[in-house]
Amino acid sequence: MDNSLIKDKKILITGSNSRFAKALKNTFYGKNIIYTNRKELDILDLRSIDKCLDKNKPTHLIHLASLSRPMIVHEKDISSSIDANIIGTANIVKKCAERDIKLIFFSTNYIYPGTRGDYKEEDALKPINNYAWSKLGGESSVKLYKKSLVLRLCMTEYPFIHDKAFTDAKINFIYREEVIKMLPYLLDEYGIINIGSDITESVFEFAKRTKKDVKPISVKNIKDFPINSSVNIKKLTDILKRKDQSVTNRKNIEVLSKKISKTVLSNNISVSQLEREIVDDMMRFGWDNFGYLDKFESEFAKFHKKKYCLLLPSFKITIFILLSILNFLKKNRVAISSLSNKFFFETLSELKIKKDLLKINENDYSVNFNFLKKKINKKTKAIIFGDFFGNILNLDKIKKLCRNKKIMLIEDVSNNLGVKDNNVKSGTYGDITICDFSLGKTITCGEGGALLTNNKKIFSKAKEIRDGKDLLSTTKNFGSLCFRPTNLQAAMIFGQYKRLNDLVLNKKRILERYKKNFLNTGINIKGSNLIVIEIKKMNKSKINSLINNLKKSNIYVEEATETKKYSKKNFIITPSNFNLKNEQIDYISQKIKLFLKIKK
Repeated sequence: MDNSLIKDKKILITGSNSRFAKALKNTFYGKNIIYTNRKELDILDLRSIDKCLDKNKPTHLIHLASLSRPMIVHEKDISSSIDANIIGTANIVKKCAERDIKLIFFSTNYIYPGTRGDYKEEDALKPINNYAWSKLGGESSVKLYKKSLVLRLCMTEYPFIHDKAFTDAKINFIYREEVIKMLPYLLDEYGIINIGSDITESVFEFAKRTKKDVKPISVKNIKDFPINSSVNIKKLTDILKRKDQSVTNRKNIEVLSKKISKTVLSNNISVSQLEREIVDDMMRFGWDNFGYLDKFESEFAKFHKKKYCLLLPSFKITIFILLSILNFLKKNRVAISSLSNKFFFETLSELKIKKDLLKINENDYSVNFNFLKKKINKKTKAIIFGDFFGNILNLDKIKKLCRNKKIMLIEDVSNNLGVKDNNVKSGTYGDITICDFSLGKTITCGEGGALLTNNKKIFSKAKEIRDGKDLLSTTKNFGSLCFRPTNLQAAMIFGQYKRLNDLVLNKKRILERYKKNFLNTGINIKGSNLIVIEIKKMNKSKINSLINNLKKSNIYVEEATETKKYSKKNFIITPSNFNLKNEQIDYISQKIKLFLKIKK
């Protein structure tokens, strides 16, 4: 973005927590750019607006504070729709007019009829739903003020976020990042400008470019959705040509993606508009029910070919409840991979269940199957398979062994959720499957865990404990405590689960890039969820020196404490957040090789 176009302007932006504003902050910043949230500028409070404008004295105001998705909000809660999009906008217009501030208002292409497409700015308007009516209401007040610009946006996020797309509805979507790139060139324009791409196509064709597994659906059964809401962008194109800019081609997103962020976090979560919409829907209409809890448990069980799923508020609680109700373990033994989650070891100790550690293979860090066969005996009643690196190697052999020896297989998929081996999905091997949803995992709701099984007795007992209805033998452990997660927690994990395929593919991309960068260097790269580097012949002091050295370059890595305790290896967890670009991975790899004096 050409920041020279905005250096002589003082720009105030409302709605700093909006999706567009958060993306805008990455490139649209400086001492002359002021982002305001509701506390700093409440669009429904004229005194608040006065105070903020008098303090900052902007020359331009970009009005982003609004109510948009989910669309159903505008049908069920018209009061909020009117307040945010009509009254709030009118208040902003009044105050800008009093101070002669240039106003830029973000509207939508949905205010056109949506029947034929290629709509020009002067074409007749006929909003298709309440959301579009509310935006037109805002536009009406803006147009009373001549020192204003209305942008009618046909805009979406990159990549496509939904699981389904219409094959018979046309659009000319433009990515949000492209709008951000062209925004400086439009700040001094007036009137109304349509913004979209130069390609009109079905929503399904558009979606397939960034989401290969998107499912086709028809718009015929959807109420109040346009069959062709594409906009004519000749006016936009002429403006950009006049200013020697041509940024409507979709390829610009590739150029934008090559910019490397200055700070690289170790494991940041990925939250898209899909999760935001689902959580917002829950917060508006789901406080008095457990709709998303039921949805998640049903779909997550089906995904793993299990009859039952139980969502719990934390992974430690999941493990504790599971091992507590398996009473037969207390007089017997459990075999467990040495690379399992630390909560297993803690809980086994707390419940005084005896364990046998299973060795791992040096080459691929999988469970050593020959050692396992020798280790198990008549007292071995369960095998806990949970792998720090996300390996599911030898699980088919372990499953057959468990079946023959009548041993229960407990499978932890926390670090290999969605991973397949020989076309068999993780989580389908175990008699009981459990999963961790804490921060840093493939999908997360901050904290949480799940227990899945086909055993109705185990499920029912665990559910009684979770819901505070346990009156049997485990009362001494749990009493009348209730561990049922909230519908809010369930909504977040449900939204993350709906994006699981994309998240797994992205992690695979990151892993392969690291492997390529460290090829033939003697450094091993492992992982599916966490990306872990094994650096041989490094003591504790040198590992700490590497971590501190990388931190100086704003690269945050951490020592893998689980592996240090149970396998005595030198591992570090490298940055692998879902938004990590290839150029950033290359930069991290170079810094590590430089410290280790690897010339390649």
